[in-house]
Amino acid sequence: MNPTFVSLVLGLAQQAEGALRGELPPGAERMPGANARVMAQALIDTLTMLEDKTRGNLRPDEAKLLTDALTALRFRFVQAGGVPSQ
Repeated sequence: MNPTFVSLVLGLAQQAEGALRGELPPGAERMPGANARVMAQALIDTLTMLEDKTRGNLRPDEAKLLTDALTALRFRFVQAGGVPSQ
C-alpha cells in the first residue's frame, strides 16, 4: 500500500470524523459561516471524488481502505441526522 495514499485517505477521514463530532480544524471558527456538518459533508464529497477518479487504478487493499472509510463516514453522517450526497 502506498503510504502517501494511506495518509491522505486517513487524514481526510479523521478530519471528517472530527467534524461529525462538531469539531472544526484550528482557525476554521474564524471563517464566516463555519459549520462542522457542512465541513464533514465536504470532506466526504472529497473522498468520494477521490474514489471516482482513482477507480481502476488502485491496488485492491488501497481501494478497500477508501471504500471502508467512506462507508463508515456515510453511516456516521446519517446517524448524525443527515443524508450524504453521492
